[in-house]
Amino acid sequence: MISELELVGGPDGGPRPELLDAGGGPEREGPSPGDRARALAKLPWVWALGGAVVASAVWAGGLYAFRDQGPDQRGYRITAEACDKVPLSAISRKLGERDRPTDASDRSDDPAFRRTECHMGLKSTGARTSGRVTTYTAELLVEEHLKTDPGPELGARLTSGRYGADDPVVSPVAGLGDRAFFVRAPEHGYLEADLRLVVQDGGVVLTLSVTGNVDLNGNVTDPVDPKDLKPDYTGVPKLMESDMRELMAVLKK
Repeated sequence: MISELELVGGPDGGPRPELLDAGGGPEREGPSPGDRARALAKLPWVWALGGAVVASAVWAGGLYAFRDQGPDQRGYRITAEACDKVPLSAISRKLGERDRPTDASDRSDDPAFRRTECHMGLKSTGARTSGRVTTYTAELLVEEHLKTDPGPELGARLTSGRYGADDPVVSPVAGLGDRAFFVRAPEHGYLEADLRLVVQDGGVVLTLSVTGNVDLNGNVTDPVDPKDLKPDYTGVPKLMESDMRELMAVLKK
């Protein structure tokens, strides 16, 4: 600790010469506020302490700004009409055009979290699985996390059975948002959707799903093992990636 005497005293501990009057007596009993300020200014620890205080203030300001604004929404403008804007340009060429009369949507909104869900039927192309007519549906789920970062819990959601009873096969996808994954059903396993592409982009999580529906009530009488009734999705993951890129751009307009 530095005492007041150390700050203002001379080499012998007495009053500094400039504080004595012409007669040799003290001109004043102690240092003026200006003397004390000049003495403090010469001490390096004062500047270090001041820098630490400023840095702490800047950090605290950034923290309060994050708490107030929440995670970056990356320019998305998700409105009640979002489902109408979903293009599915690539998927529809292979699996069928959108059958808009069968569409359905749902939306929930609160200050911390918004959820938009789109169910989209695709017109039949006559595709068959083991001789049975197969049609397809697509779903889009947009989750806007307005107060907290969805990243820490996303991995757990992908692998914890959130999308079905069996452990899914999760594969990373490069070049989409902050991070992206394909979620597939394991062989002979079950998921709510056969293919699911999950993308986190800032505070927004987008999930595009495709499911094939095999008609078991047709005129086909040959017995088929249920494991052989899973539709062929060859090439579909790349189509979903293309549609997701287009979709992300559309939802930011």
